[in-house]
Amino acid sequence: MSTIQIKDRHFREYLSQDEIQARVDAIVQELSGKFSDKHPVFIVVLRGAFMFASDILKKFNHPCEIEFVRLTSYAGMQSTGKINITQPLKEEIVRGRDIIILEDIVDSGLTMDFFTKYIQSLEPASVTLVSFLFKPENLQKEVKIDITGFVIPELFVVGYGLDYDGEGRNLPAVYQLAL
Repeated sequence: MSTIQIKDRHFREYLSQDEIQARVDAIVQELSGKFSDKHPVFIVVLRGAFMFASDILKKFNHPCEIEFVRLTSYAGMQSTGKINITQPLKEEIVRGRDIIILEDIVDSGLTMDFFTKYIQSLEPASVTLVSFLFKPENLQKEVKIDITGFVIPELFVVGYGLDYDGEGRNLPAVYQLAL
């Protein structure tokens, strides 16, 4: 099993690149079945979801639009509990449209609770939340996740878009903090 170091921490492989790509393929099939006759707007939550979104969108072979939003709530390895929209969304693109939110991880649920309520206030036709990772043990706010890539226990993970203090996003696999 592969081990890496990022800054002052060691991490070991948790999800391989092959496992991730197999799950991405299954998610794309599900989304294709649900949205093949629609023209959805994918909203990619930056920065963490960029690799997941890229893999999903390269394989989603139906008409769609792509928008980006940047939400922040982390400092180091901890959620601050305060959500900021640092790169806003073009709100006019949401009204009456089928929205697919691509998120890297639902951890406490605070960010997605905030963001899905915000999106709902813009009167979309539908909202589908797709989260690459989900940590149900850490949930503080109930969030309806329509499609989950992987359910994981309470681990700190990096790679495939997720970072440790700004580093590790570029890794093609997911690594857990080695204790």
